[in-house]
Amino acid sequence: MKLLLPVTVYYIRRLLRTSQSQLKSVVAEGACLVADPEIDLNAVIESLYLDEEDIADQINELEKLVLSHQVLAQAKQPDQMKKVEDQIFWILGLKRTGKAPQDVMAATPMMAFSY
Repeated sequence: MKLLLPVTVYYIRRLLRTSQSQLKSVVAEGACLVADPEIDLNAVIESLYLDEEDIADQINELEKLVLSHQVLAQAKQPDQMKKVEDQIFWILGLKRTGKAPQDVMAATPMMAFSY
């Protein structure tokens, strides 16, 4: 079974940590694991997407979105970064509940990784 790369897990955990207070699950309570900065993100994906092909597709999409987010962070594009973050959170069964403080991600340095 395909798994998220460790660097991707690290990056998504950082995103979850900075936005945790503005996120809520969009899945019925108890139906799956809820993503947070401490949980095994691969287990969350496996609980949300039961088919191995769907899991692989979602992992591939998360890998691409994280790379896009890194590029946008380097280009200082906070509006586009937020859109990508929302896509990442949605794949993990989460959505924002309100407005995040301005430039939270821009003010939080992220490590950029190249593959």
